[in-house]
Amino acid sequence: MKLWQKIFLSSLALLVLATGGLSLLFLNNTQTQLWQREKQRAALQQQSMMNAIKTNVVNQRLQSGQISLNETETRQAVRSALGSQETDGYLLAFQLYDSGGEPFRDDTTGLCHTANLNSSEYQDDSLTYTRIFAQGDRLLLALNSPLPLEQSEFRMVCVFDVTDLGAQLQRQAATALTFGMVVSLAAAVVLLILVKVQLRRLEQLSRASRRIAQGNYAERVQLAGADEVADLGKDLNRMAQAVQQHVGQLEQVAQDQKTFIANMAHEMKTPLTSILGFADLLYLQKDVPEKKRREYAGIILDETKRMRSLSGKLMELLNVGSQNLVFTSEELSGVIGEVATAMQPVLHSSRLALQYGCEPGLWMEMDRELFKSLLYNFIDNGRKASPEGSLIQLLAHRKGGRIEILIRDHGQGIPKKELEKIRQPFYMVDKSRSRKAGGAGLGLALCEEICRIHKGSFSIDSRLGEGTLITLSFPPASPGGAAEGGGAP
Repeated sequence: MKLWQKIFLSSLALLVLATGGLSLLFLNNTQTQLWQREKQRAALQQQSMMNAIKTNVVNQRLQSGQISLNETETRQAVRSALGSQETDGYLLAFQLYDSGGEPFRDDTTGLCHTANLNSSEYQDDSLTYTRIFAQGDRLLLALNSPLPLEQSEFRMVCVFDVTDLGAQLQRQAATALTFGMVVSLAAAVVLLILVKVQLRRLEQLSRASRRIAQGNYAERVQLAGADEVADLGKDLNRMAQAVQQHVGQLEQVAQDQKTFIANMAHEMKTPLTSILGFADLLYLQKDVPEKKRREYAGIILDETKRMRSLSGKLMELLNVGSQNLVFTSEELSGVIGEVATAMQPVLHSSRLALQYGCEPGLWMEMDRELFKSLLYNFIDNGRKASPEGSLIQLLAHRKGGRIEILIRDHGQGIPKKELEKIRQPFYMVDKSRSRKAGGAGLGLALCEEICRIHKGSFSIDSRLGEGTLITLSFPPASPGGAAEGGGAP
């Protein structure tokens, strides 16, 4: 069963119960009032008859000149008074009973006897009792009232025809039932329309969610209002936006992987082609001059070294996140000193100078060898871009609660439009120069991954003809302890 059906049926059931209950309450109240009025009418007519009997007894006493009548005289006066009373279409029968329950006159209809069948019900002689009963197709009302006369107690029973009132009450009940059914039907129609209108927005949400599930992640819903349905629509829009972003990120990752594989294949193909070509020349030519042989062998050696560098960088990039890294708190000045010492021969061969320094007391949580590889890569990139006789600087200091490491070269710089791309694997600004220098375009991608593992980051500021400044930022650590503000990963 759908939600709108559940809401409609439950609301309709409550409405019908409420309407029916109110109708029954109103009908019962109306019928009670009508019965009370009918009983008052019957009681007035009965009281009029009893007053006539009392008057006849009083007249008989006055005529006899006695203070009070005896029982026999009282009964005679009563019979005389009863003989003068007549029935009509409303008053069907009447009877007077003495204290022993004996009637004073014949009841040819038997109605009074039927109405007064069980006199044991009348426990209090001073009260008037009523009884409603049916006889055939007629509805009758009987009144049993006390009538004290002289020294004796009597009870007057009158039977009235209230069939018309019963028919009226039945008509009222039928009218109330019909009215309730009509009102319920009209309410059902209105309620159905209201439910459908109110839940139309849920249908919009359902359709939108199906379209999103089918891959239309740009789908959005526009729902007015400030109720729960509108809030649900906003949540659905936020979810769709998040899914769209995640899908876009996954697509970008897939595209990056595709580009990575294509670039890797291309980069591997170039040196392999050179190696194969010059190896074939050495193999096929019988008499190769020594100069040519050395030239061919040198090219094969250079291309082999480039392949080794390429494969090494590639494996380091792929495995750096999955290595079993050991983080310890290290003093940064010692690490920088080791890097500078190790890079001196390479820089000297390129006729470059290295200036390095570190503010005392700086400690970092790091994997020592992996962090040294980070600095090696940046310095080596500066070496490849720097002209002979220039200076490369490696400096570290504390800034704003973090450790900042600066690596500056005075080389040819990087064009501004290339800065956003150089972090991509295999991307090289000057491919011919990079390959000649032994580059594979993997250095910055590897550096970014190492920085991420060390909870750091780096930025690049470069200007053509002026050089490049690399700024690295890392959280500091206590000597021999965990990093300040959080432990190592």
